[in-house]
Amino acid sequence: MHRPSVEMYLCAFHVGKWELDESVEEAYHRALDVTAAQFLQMRRDDCSVLREKHTNAINRMYEAAGVNPRTATEGEKSSLQMRLMDEARKGGMRFPAPPPT
Repeated sequence: MHRPSVEMYLCAFHVGKWELDESVEEAYHRALDVTAAQFLQMRRDDCSVLREKHTNAINRMYEAAGVNPRTATEGEKSSLQMRLMDEARKGGMRFPAPPPT
């Protein structure tokens, strides 16, 4: 199975409105506005559509937080990511452990 990224978790929480009783994947699909079957089909057939949906969800999340993703510096994006992660943790979300090195 594909390992979820931190961005995927953030989209699930902030855009997909993740709830404690559901999987991160379910909320992520909602954030992308696709069903689980559509998600799998896009991963197999056309990852460019899936990447575009992911980018759009990230942009909506940044804009909702008051940051323009097109003009923000990497430092601003990093700071926002940390703030969004803190909010998600307070909401009960646990992020994946970093991959072993």
